[in-house]
Amino acid sequence: MKVFRIEAVRAGFKKAWQEKDDQTIIGISKRIPPKVLEEDPKLLMWYDQAVTRIGD
Repeated sequence: MKVFRIEAVRAGFKKAWQEKDDQTIIGISKRIPPKVLEEDPKLLMWYDQAVTRIGD
């Protein structure tokens, strides 16, 4: 994705996290620029935790 609103991504990650939809978080993370994920602590936290839960 080239054009997106970070607020929308945060809201989507939060909703997916609450619903334990880790696959959605991981899938969207692959579509946004890595730098965006790395520079946003909330997005990175939800992504890291989703990866951890998938591994369990």
